[in-house]
Amino acid sequence: MRALRFHGAGDLRLDEVAPPRPARGEVIVAVDACGVCGSDLHFLDGSAHTGFVPITLGHEIAGTITDPGTSDLAQGNRVVVAVGHPCGACDRCSTGRSNLCTSIEVVGIHRDGGLADLVAVPAASAIALPPGIAPEIGATAVDAGATAFHAITRRARVSRGDSVLIIGAGGLGGYGLQFARNAGATPVIVADSDPAALTRAARFGVDETLLVEEGMSLGRAVKLLTHGGVDAAIEFVGRASTVEAAVKSLRPGGRAVVVGVGIEPVATLPPVLWSNNEYTLTGSYGSLAGDVETVLSALGTGDITPPQIETVPLEVARSEILAATSGARRTSGRMVVVP
Repeated sequence: MRALRFHGAGDLRLDEVAPPRPARGEVIVAVDACGVCGSDLHFLDGSAHTGFVPITLGHEIAGTITDPGTSDLAQGNRVVVAVGHPCGACDRCSTGRSNLCTSIEVVGIHRDGGLADLVAVPAASAIALPPGIAPEIGATAVDAGATAFHAITRRARVSRGDSVLIIGAGGLGGYGLQFARNAGATPVIVADSDPAALTRAARFGVDETLLVEEGMSLGRAVKLLTHGGVDAAIEFVGRASTVEAAVKSLRPGGRAVVVGVGIEPVATLPPVLWSNNEYTLTGSYGSLAGDVETVLSALGTGDITPPQIETVPLEVARSEILAATSGARRTSGRMVVVP
């Protein structure tokens, strides 16, 4: 079968490999759609690392069960695949924080992922895809959707009347601003350096958009716009400058949540400003059990709208993903690879 394999920084190959066979507790999924996440690009630019190489990338997976193994699933079931498979036994799992499991196995990072014709996954990670939701939409729910839901509802604790800044209007930001809006936040402000991304975000009912240009102080712009800052700033980019902007956009008592993955060291404010204003800076990683189902349900009822999707056939995905990694192309939405 075909598999898009990561062999090291800048090295992505469409290889022919043996099809997977289900180990105990696993099922085989024929991939109908697999999203391309920012973390996949970070692997390729060398700023993040997989558990081993070569490895098949791709962790936003939707497909059809072809071999249920010994599970209760059936051949032909339409599913999406939860990104992480926690151990269920460590102290993090036992205290309800399975996303921080000490032994979590993430598809596309610690085991072969879904940029392929077939993928083997733990049966427990297969989640039913509701009727009426297309695979390419369902694929975005398992990471972009569920991660944004976790960040907005659990880590930022956005509630009615909160003012919210979303930094980064990609797939996660598009979901995040909708969860903030549905929680009753007002205003919801979205900032991005890509005018097209802001145009896409505007269709979700955002209150304000801010185009981030060179030399601009986003924090200052937000404070001027809101007459003092926002209650919550959620950073979906993963750069030192955007984390700094999130903190500097806060009103006293505000909280900044970092979701974006990056390796640049962050310098923020002098300690006196942290103590005097009781700012909070925290991280948000992945999602918890039930979050994917919540996102799928909201998509099914129309409470949220999926991000704009750009589908790319597997046979040409290598060049498209590498171009996105180098900045040679901008996608017109969330890139999703299809067979």
